[in-house]
Amino acid sequence: MVLMTSCDNELDQVPLVSLETNNLEDYAGVLNAAYYYHTGAVTPQAVMGEFRADNLTFEFDDEPPYPDFHTYNSDLGGLAISEIYFRPFYSDLYKSILSANTVIDKSESATEVAEAKFLRALSYSKLVMVFGDVPVILTPQPIVAVIPDVDLTRQPANEIYNNVIIPDFQAAIASLDNSGLATGRASKIAAQGLLGKVYMFRGDFAQAAIELGTVINEAEAAGLL
Repeated sequence: MVLMTSCDNELDQVPLVSLETNNLEDYAGVLNAAYYYHTGAVTPQAVMGEFRADNLTFEFDDEPPYPDFHTYNSDLGGLAISEIYFRPFYSDLYKSILSANTVIDKSESATEVAEAKFLRALSYSKLVMVFGDVPVILTPQPIVAVIPDVDLTRQPANEIYNNVIIPDFQAAIASLDNSGLATGRASKIAAQGLLGKVYMFRGDFAQAAIELGTVINEAEAAGLL
């Protein structure tokens, strides 16, 4: 009886819940992850930017570690400020990029791909503004812990603007509408505004005026002004 009822199926199978992206069929969750990773960059970006410029202050600035946010070499609870802010800012944005790459390469939804390009452009624009030259990864990586055959050499910021950030924002503008405004997802008007900001940052004021003028018109049409 044991011999008659034994099973000869292949036991060494890839689980359906495997985290490798090659096994996925629905990429909505990967896209949501690309959005989520940006939350980890919000506070570090404020600390490294606005708070350093005295444009913002903490309401409870007498509570530690808030008084030390302006001091890069301070020791906050035994951790260097670079570990608290620079590392998560850098790593979370690259996690968003890797997630976006997977959606761009694998998803059959034009809207998902457009949102992913928006998020990838946003990630690289933040990285370039803080670090200047950074590595560029534009291909999906099946296992995040292992990134084989990827050149991690820092690429010139100007090339990243021309080859990644601007084209991705332009692709997002071409494919998105403004239906995402109510839910906080990527929208055409957001992509136009961020592209205008990129042009401003680079000193291309003529192109910035075109994009930002369009944003004003779109905002009025959408009832945002």
